[in-house]
Amino acid sequence: MKTSFDVIVIGAGVMGASIAAALVENGLDVALMEKGVAAGQGATRDTGGIVRGLELDPALRPLTRRGAHHGSTGIVHAMFEQALSRSGVAYIASAEVCGKYLEAFGNEGSENIELHASVDALDNGRYSAYCPGECLLIERSGGTVDARTAVSNLSRYVSEKATYLDHLAVDRCVELDGHVQVHAGKLCLEATWVVDACGASGPLTRPRNAVHARTIPFTRFGCDQAPSMPIIAHNLNTYLLPLGRNLVQVGGQRRQRAAHADQLNLAPLDNEQDVMDRVARLGYDKHHSLPVVTQIAWDAYTDDGRPLIGRSSARSHIYLATGFCGIGFKMAPSVAELLAFELGGLMAGLPMDADHRSIMEAFCPSRFAEVALS
Repeated sequence: MKTSFDVIVIGAGVMGASIAAALVENGLDVALMEKGVAAGQGATRDTGGIVRGLELDPALRPLTRRGAHHGSTGIVHAMFEQALSRSGVAYIASAEVCGKYLEAFGNEGSENIELHASVDALDNGRYSAYCPGECLLIERSGGTVDARTAVSNLSRYVSEKATYLDHLAVDRCVELDGHVQVHAGKLCLEATWVVDACGASGPLTRPRNAVHARTIPFTRFGCDQAPSMPIIAHNLNTYLLPLGRNLVQVGGQRRQRAAHADQLNLAPLDNEQDVMDRVARLGYDKHHSLPVVTQIAWDAYTDDGRPLIGRSSARSHIYLATGFCGIGFKMAPSVAELLAFELGGLMAGLPMDADHRSIMEAFCPSRFAEVALS
């Protein structure tokens, strides 16, 4: 069995599978390792995803864009495009918040954005009586992605063209001079670079206070008619994700936090009641909706809302790709492309250009160490 690689990616969730596939496509010798099955952990396991380009943080914009940063978009963008349903995404928010969205978005792709002074344009004015004074943004190029299907297809691509080891948990990594040993059960593998894409449940040490685990509660409820497209409801501080004609998923706000996923309290708490109270303010009251199930997913979060992407420390050969705050599915294609470009350049001894460095600077893991020392 082959035991030495250019890159070993740990974690076959939406981020790890995407990164591994992009590295393989770029010609690197790759192993993807997963302690369970692909898309079987954390946020990827349970939830669909709302794919949208509008973000209030301009630094995240390069990660949510659909175009290529370097060359062609490649296999990961193609797989996600196949799993994407472009229904559009609606934002219900104040005029001030809508203005901030548009400011952060800039001119790129603005032809896909509609701004309305009221919510009348959404579903024939169905929500107008419940949202007086709110504005409406519609991002026509947005929609929903079947993240599990995309991850399954990407993992299959890796298994066909490289090495994919599932049901094999990594115990520890040992950094040596210019390479990393990866210990997993009876196996000892080695690679020039290792990518930690384990989300909130990985075995590797991360920079102190850089990332933590947080629950992602959601409730699914039945109704007479689901929205025609996903809704980001700022007035309710949640989202509505239609799963069919009569089924909707809504994010809960009763969350738990811990240092590691294994320490999280996964009890549903009162999330179901909280969600139903919120959606009643959009007309889905107890006469027009019925809660079906409340589930608890989880992911890795950062305090500033920006992921960790880059070397664990200045001289480390371990890269981090974690802390995506439950929305890694919409960033995965761009993150995979950027990391494949960077690691491919490192393997070839090529320097990174200024544009690439400027994108990645906002996500450098060392930023939390710098805060701690200041």
